[in-house]
Amino acid sequence: MRALLDLVLIDLYECEHETLLNQDEIKGKMLEAARLMGAQVVAVSFYTFAPFGVSGTITVAESHLAVHTWPEHDYAAITFETCGADMDLAKACHFLVTAFGSKRPVITPQKRGFINADILVQPVKQGGDILCPP
Repeated sequence: MRALLDLVLIDLYECEHETLLNQDEIKGKMLEAARLMGAQVVAVSFYTFAPFGVSGTITVAESHLAVHTWPEHDYAAITFETCGADMDLAKACHFLVTAFGSKRPVITPQKRGFINADILVQPVKQGGDILCPP
């Protein structure tokens, strides 16, 4: 079986406080992470909340990267979801841990969308609701 998508959850605790407030700096770091992993950027959207906190997404040809910051907790949550076989996710993760100055990073890799030609799983429907596959 092979996975369709690689999912990496990056929890960055004890980050440099000022970094978590600066939308332009965060956007630059996320774009650099996309470049380092070998992704092709197709769209960028970032927003700064009042009184503070930044959320942003980078849509890449291979899926997306997302970041959400909570400066009041010195915390950033970052997600990579990619389908490119040649993505260097480890390089991008290492860069972001350093770039945000996280003293306590937690990185959780996962795989999504497993494909096996011998197995075809159909959703189970009950009424109008779709339930989890058996």
